[in-house]
Amino acid sequence: VFLLEDLFDIKDIDQDGKKFDNVSRIEAQSQTYNLHLTLDVNTEIYPLKVNDRFSLAIATTLRKDGVADEGCFDQSGFESHADEFEYVMVGK
Repeated sequence: VFLLEDLFDIKDIDQDGKKFDNVSRIEAQSQTYNLHLTLDVNTEIYPLKVNDRFSLAIATTLRKDGVADEGCFDQSGFESHADEFEYVMVGK
């Protein structure tokens, strides 16, 4: 179960200047809920540019059965919500 799922349009990248070599801070606006998002993304492996659109989902667990995970990414190969996305960030 997702706590939030929406499409976001990138409005700006590194507005205050680039702080890290491989990471950019994006500013985006959601389509459905009109949310403003500031997010750091590893743009070396997931390049983004202004006016790109991406899907963002926030969940309490990556497990599709909703059972809480054990605090680390499960690399066992079982199906997870991570299978539905190109770029996934896991952590607390």
